[in-house]
Amino acid sequence: MTDKNYPLVLVFYLDRELLQNQQIVTEFTNSVDMMIKQKGYNVMAFFLPTDGEERVDCINPVQLSEPDMERVNGILTELTKACDMPKTE
Repeated sequence: MTDKNYPLVLVFYLDRELLQNQQIVTEFTNSVDMMIKQKGYNVMAFFLPTDGEERVDCINPVQLSEPDMERVNGILTELTKACDMPKTE
């Protein structure tokens, strides 16, 4: 796999209470998904609850060391299975 095939990983840490409002979550996730598709970005986005500060983390797999890359690949494989997402090649 060439470096260009690794997707960027965006992790949105959102307020736990906010994530309980299905209408807001649906609109927000649809908006992010639409932007990714319109721009043709190679990105995986995850939305996780937090009781702390809301933030967005970006993981660029190309810049990871080999041990970190293996750890991230394992996490992404599990998340992909849990979320029933199609696998990207």
